[in-house]
Amino acid sequence: MNATLTHFMELPADLSEKARTVPGLQERLLRFIKMEVAMNERRQQRYSPEALTLVKRARALAEKRKADGIDRAEGMMAFERNFSVITEAL
Repeated sequence: MNATLTHFMELPADLSEKARTVPGLQERLLRFIKMEVAMNERRQQRYSPEALTLVKRARALAEKRKADGIDRAEGMMAFERNFSVITEAL
């Protein structure tokens, strides 16, 4: 399946028009995406499924706290707790 950038993100119209005028942008974006995919594949192989699950849960919790308006200091304390749980599981 071929995908376009709009499958992943939506660019504002004015930015999209300006981006079309940048020479070589498509090739650079493609190279960047290939590198990101390769790094993600290496990360997926490096960590256990359990560790990845813990990271997903920690990210979801961080997003919820952010949405709930919890301040940075509280978020940092939560991060440190989550980090301890993750490292102990490794």
